[in-house]
Amino acid sequence: MHTDQIIRQGTGPADIAALFAVEPHLDEPERNPSGSDAFGNALSIVVHDLKGPLANLALLVEDITRSAEDGGEPRIVCKAENADRIISQMTRMLSGVLKRARKGRDPLSCDNVPVNLLDVLQLAFAVNQPAAKQKAVAFRCHAINPVVVQGDQELLFEAFDNLIGNAVRHSPEGGTITCETGPASDGCVQVRIGDEGPGFNAAGLLRAFRPFVGLSEKTTAGQGSSGLGLWITRLIAERHGGQISAHNRPDGGAMMTLELPAIRPDAS
Repeated sequence: MHTDQIIRQGTGPADIAALFAVEPHLDEPERNPSGSDAFGNALSIVVHDLKGPLANLALLVEDITRSAEDGGEPRIVCKAENADRIISQMTRMLSGVLKRARKGRDPLSCDNVPVNLLDVLQLAFAVNQPAAKQKAVAFRCHAINPVVVQGDQELLFEAFDNLIGNAVRHSPEGGTITCETGPASDGCVQVRIGDEGPGFNAAGLLRAFRPFVGLSEKTTAGQGSSGLGLWITRLIAERHGGQISAHNRPDGGAMMTLELPAIRPDAS
């Protein structure tokens, strides 16, 4: 039986070094987050971030090949443009990681500028469209405009790409993923992403934002998960002064809620 209890991320700042210190033991020496562990953490994050876009790119290339065989040139142009968009986003993500690494910074540290979340969400949905199409999953979005926050556009894309990618993987064939944005308390903006999948089991809900924990008991179509996406999203939310929470929807499926401090329209 699923619980509809709402679970927020743990209190206090999350540490990148937690990736290799999930279950610490008393006889282990203290880990140094600025040493080799930090390098391993950064690599793990990069590998995870590449996994979803590469899978979508492979599906898109396969679809392009089929369309070419059918002689549908207009569709080929459109799909090639989508492939180029995914590749460009991957390049920007890698460039950001390398830039931070050269400066010896936290791989999830923020370059704070005004960011329109609707632009970020639009790109995240477009990048995940090939995988959604394979399962006939529909996107249904309702947003206020504009939704401006102070933050790092590439990291915010990474967070929403994780949430939408998870929702696609756990959605049933022909399911619907919902996305709603609106005002929250204390001058924050709230983004809610829900799916119609199996939702969280009780243990998964309690441990959802720890590394190497899967979103639910199973994914659909045999798709696997590294269990890092929600943990990375939690770190990004905290770096932006926000928070993320999870619960099961009353009618089935999971709902993820990300809250971020908003910029007032008169302060933009």
